[in-house]
Amino acid sequence: MNLPMPDRMAEKRQRMLVAARDLFLRNGLRGTTMEAIARAAHVAKPTLYAQFADKDAVFNAIVETLAGDIHRAIDRGLASGGPASARIGRALADKYGLMLELLDGSPHADEIYTEQARQPAQYQALDQAVEDKFTAVLDEAGLEQPRDLARLVIAAASGIGRSYRDEASMRAAIMVLCERVILG
Repeated sequence: MNLPMPDRMAEKRQRMLVAARDLFLRNGLRGTTMEAIARAAHVAKPTLYAQFADKDAVFNAIVETLAGDIHRAIDRGLASGGPASARIGRALADKYGLMLELLDGSPHADEIYTEQARQPAQYQALDQAVEDKFTAVLDEAGLEQPRDLARLVIAAASGIGRSYRDEASMRAAIMVLCERVILG
């Protein structure tokens, strides 16, 4: 059965993004070309260029998808119940678990993290939304300086998330961090 045109284009676009993500992880951003993405996605180069102006546009689309996944991970953690420290800890552990799974084994993880930081608009919006959610949870829990506390645990969890390569240890460290910092 043939898919309708919009469904076929969406399927091709998804194939292009998956191929690009895999190539970025294997070869790095600098080592990946639009030609390689088209070849890996089994599409013609004009088809790829019809969807994405350049490699940066492909990377930005991958980042947008990841941002949506991170929002959902944060929301799941915050909805999980328990004290504020546990909810925020689970949210951050889920976020960095997602990142660890995505970047697992890539020799280009640092390059990809650095490139993500060069996309300030996308990340500022995501970071601000997460900070606002954590601030609200901490404020509802009656903690003093909830915004400062939210910023502190976010920054510290980022360091843990980037330095641990074992997911169980990373999750445990983030949970301890949140418990100690939030509960005092």
